[in-house]
Amino acid sequence: MSKMLTIAASLALAGCANQILSDDHIRRDTALALNVAPEALVISNRQYDGFATTYYTASTRAMVKHGKHVNVVGISFRCRIEGGNLNSFGLTNPPECARL
Repeated sequence: MSKMLTIAASLALAGCANQILSDDHIRRDTALALNVAPEALVISNRQYDGFATTYYTASTRAMVKHGKHVNVVGISFRCRIEGGNLNSFGLTNPPECARL
């Protein structure tokens, strides 16, 4: 009986990463992994797999000056970050990102 309660509690708590793992936390960790300033990143298309992994798109924002003209350019990455739930005590692994 106690084994069933432990399993049920673990499954219930595993789904909490979406609430624990904030966009700011994801932005900071992703900025570190991509070697950019956190304020230069936009996090979008966030999806949680229901257990331990969050998938998202990270896009850079940069102003590039060409003479008198200023263009906003960006690079997008598809990323995933594992952890951030109660089972991992809110800790995460470094994000893995691939350029789109």
